[in-house]
Amino acid sequence: MVNREPWLDGLYRRYKDQVFGYIRRKLNSQSDAEDLCSQVFLEAARCAEKFDPERASESTWLFTIARNLLNRRLRDHYTRQRIVRFEPIGDQDYADESEDVEAFIRSDELAGALAALDETKRNIVLLIFYSGLSPKETAEKLKLSYSNVCTIKSRALDDLRQILEQ
Repeated sequence: MVNREPWLDGLYRRYKDQVFGYIRRKLNSQSDAEDLCSQVFLEAARCAEKFDPERASESTWLFTIARNLLNRRLRDHYTRQRIVRFEPIGDQDYADESEDVEAFIRSDELAGALAALDETKRNIVLLIFYSGLSPKETAEKLKLSYSNVCTIKSRALDDLRQILEQ
């Protein structure tokens, strides 16, 4: 067995700032970004034996780990944001309750699917469908062309459909 400790130490020194910067741009919290950055290198140490330099460069491998952990964190965050309203049932029909639970499950699945989209697609979908901006307003806000926003929105919706059908 090859001693991976010097390699992992070098990997950390070379890429810690880049990995942290990548994560920090995606998260709103400095401390969350620091925690996730630590998790990336812990996961890299755990999976060091699986690294194959013929399949990917060190940076590609490391940023894949970072992206996967970041997506998991975002998906978990969106999932926790969903809260089921509990109201007294009284004389209310139980069918209404099952519809509320069904709607909650669908919103939870949608949050996970949104988290799986890349940042640009997710931002466009959220700005148009959640914030209520028009594609033109979204284009101005993101400094993209109108046609680019329309194309990305269409692709994002196709991606969401595919993710939700799985």
